[in-house]
This record gives sequence, C-alpha cells and structure tokens, in this order.
Amino acid sequence: MDRAFTVHTDRQRWTAEQLEAMPDGRAFMERAVRRGVREAALSCAYAQFTSADVVTVPHPDGSVTMTGRVLCDEKDCHIAAQRHHFDDADSIEAKAATDWVAQKELDLAPGELDVVQKRVSTDFDRRQRRASLGFCLIGVLCAAAGGAMSQYDYTKPEGTSPGTHIQVWLWQNVDSVCNHLAFPAVIAGTLLFMFGVVRLAVHNATAN
Repeated sequence: MDRAFTVHTDRQRWTAEQLEAMPDGRAFMERAVRRGVREAALSCAYAQFTSADVVTVPHPDGSVTMTGRVLCDEKDCHIAAQRHHFDDADSIEAKAATDWVAQKELDLAPGELDVVQKRVSTDFDRRQRRASLGFCLIGVLCAAAGGAMSQYDYTKPEGTSPGTHIQVWLWQNVDSVCNHLAFPAVIAGTLLFMFGVVRLAVHNATAN
C-alpha cells in the first residue's frame, strides 16, 4: 500500500507598506510563515520540528507572497486533510503542493521521509540531552554554593554588640543563614546532579 503524503502549508501576502515597516521585512515575513506552518499543524511532529521550505513570489505592486510547506506521512494528518473543504485558493495551493512534492521526490533519494523523521528525532534528542546537562550544571552550582556557605564563619569583634552595631547584627544573621542553608544546598545539588546523570544515561540507553 502506498503511503499517503500530507503537505502542511501556510501562505501569506504582505503589502509593500507592511514589509517596509519592519527593519528586515522579508526575513521577518519568512519567520512569520514558518511559524504559521507550525501553528497550522500543532499536533504534527514534522511540522513542529522540520524547517519549512519557503517559496517567495514578488508582485508588481511591491507586495510579496510567501508559502511555507512541510511534507509528512502521518496517518492522522492525512485523515484530517481529507475532511478539509477546498475552495478555489486551496485548490491552487493543492496543485502547487503536489508539484512541490513531485519535485522533492525526484531530487531526493528514496526514503526521504525516513531522513526527515531521523532529523526530528535528532532535534528531540538534543533537547533531552540539554535538559539532562542542565540538571547536572544546576546541581554542581547548587552544591558549590552550599560548600562556599559552609566555609563562611563570622566572628564579631570584641566589645561589640548586635544591639548597638548594625553591621555586627547583619553579618551575624548572614552567618546564621549560611549555617542553616549550607548542608541542604549541598544535598539538593548532589541530588540534582545525580538526577541529570541518570536521566542522561536512561535517554542514551533508550535512544540506542
């Protein structure tokens, strides 16, 4: 059975005035089109994590039309697309999207969608790894802060009293806070670091 392809599309036309209102109008518009493709298919991993192909068409009046497209073979997307009612504009875009898919199929080797899926998985893997490393880094910083606080020891000068010297009162309170937080900070930092290491190990094991 042949796979059913779906093209997630967003098409925008901006006037010359709209483009001139931005410091870099076309680049801003292209970002808006790519965002539009993602928003048009919020539940599709291909649309969310694959960079859309953008086709730019300038017009004589200075306006510009940009169309962003992402190809996917998700069954749910195909079912949803079949329920869509096509008007004249959609029919034109459907024809253009069909031509675009045919061109991509000719330009790229068989199994193109497998490559796209691997790229999506790679992006997900990178985010998971960054999150795990983030836990490790926060854990190290937290434990280091706890260790630094444990080394702080304030001794008030002889002949001074917290009741009459504001600085003595302040530094004694700082010393008290450090004494109370040092051990919990070290424990919390160690647990966060271990959580990050375990999280990274589990992710590596499941990814292979």
